[in-house]
Amino acid sequence: MKNQEIKVGKPFKIENRVFYPLVKIFHCKHHDGEFYSLSPVAIVVVEEEMKYILPMEEGADLEKLKDLMDMIQ
Repeated sequence: MKNQEIKVGKPFKIENRVFYPLVKIFHCKHHDGEFYSLSPVAIVVVEEEMKYILPMEEGADLEKLKDLMDMIQ
């Protein structure tokens, strides 16, 4: 069984900005055992009335980035 999902990590604040790390959690269960993998996807920055995203990969799909930003309320 393979399962992967993107989760919002613990936010942290620096001055007037709040940073929300987004990570991809991959879970693979095999008859011999199971393992988890954690990899960074992006950081969403919220600053007063503005919100923007810093992707960890080049050439990320704009629609996907918008969906990731929408994970932050």
